[in-house]
Amino acid sequence: MTTLVVGASGATGQHLVSQLLEQGHHVKAIVRSVEKLPESLKNERGLTIIEASILELTDAEMAKHVADCDAVASCLGHNLNFKGIYGKPRRLVTDSTRRLCAAMKKIKPVKPMKYVLRQQIGQQLSF
Repeated sequence: MTTLVVGASGATGQHLVSQLLEQGHHVKAIVRSVEKLPESLKNERGLTIIEASILELTDAEMAKHVADCDAVASCLGHNLNFKGIYGKPRRLVTDSTRRLCAAMKKIKPVKPMKYVLRQQIGQQLSF
């Protein structure tokens, strides 16, 4: 099984990536900065690291990254402080979810793909 994890360098994302690798899954991790990943994860077999800002990827790049995946997990979130909540990118989770789902539809997977969203308490998604 291959899972694309966005927000893989965050607190939740690191744990998810670690658990998936321990279970023998292949993981593709999108991170803004490879330096934020723990050294123990960087050299793991079964981990493909993609250094990019999720909102700056083109639609074609996004589709390429989800193309061979069985699941997509979003561990994106804002820091729970004033700048994190009201600063840019203001609609990170909503915009990323919309784009990832569009990429999943675009590739027309043979079997259903799963999308898992980690949502912070008090955060609302609007489509």
